[in-house]
Amino acid sequence: MSEENGNAKPDSTTKEPSEAGERRESKKHHHKDWLAVGGIGIEKRRRSSNASYRIENNKVLIDTPDGGVEEFEIVATNEKHGSFRKAVPTLPVPLAVLCLFLNIIPGLGTTVSAFAVLCGGYPTEHETRSAGVCWNLLAAILQVILAPIIVGIIWSMQRGVIIVQESLKKKIEEREEKAQEAENA
Repeated sequence: MSEENGNAKPDSTTKEPSEAGERRESKKHHHKDWLAVGGIGIEKRRRSSNASYRIENNKVLIDTPDGGVEEFEIVATNEKHGSFRKAVPTLPVPLAVLCLFLNIIPGLGTTVSAFAVLCGGYPTEHETRSAGVCWNLLAAILQVILAPIIVGIIWSMQRGVIIVQESLKKKIEEREEKAQEAENA
């Protein structure tokens, strides 16, 4: 490139994009596709950061180009859990608290919850009981293996807390259903 009067002009030696350059471009595009498949929305994140919105009291407030504010109500949210999280059983509260305390020893409470799913038939988010048991046992084994580097201890305690949270959530839902039935009767 040569410069005359501050303007850049192409030299006669400038070439059109080569095949290698085109291949590099297609690899970049391919790389983005794999990120999108993995759930990493780079483009979405970039676009949403430019948007001006805020969330207040179960409502999304979006600033419009004309200076107004458009209001949308959040009706429902849906969490997508991974395989280990889906394996967390909904236990009775006393058993859930016991699993929490047993998880002080990494994997012990998780193992008890796996056997509770197997023997007691407590539900998990997995389609089959055997899948719930297998994922719980795998989590327990990994907690024991990872305990020396502290990760297993933290994971074990976190899992115990989640088990208690799930059981309390179910108890609250049952209470609300009974109150609704009493109102309707």
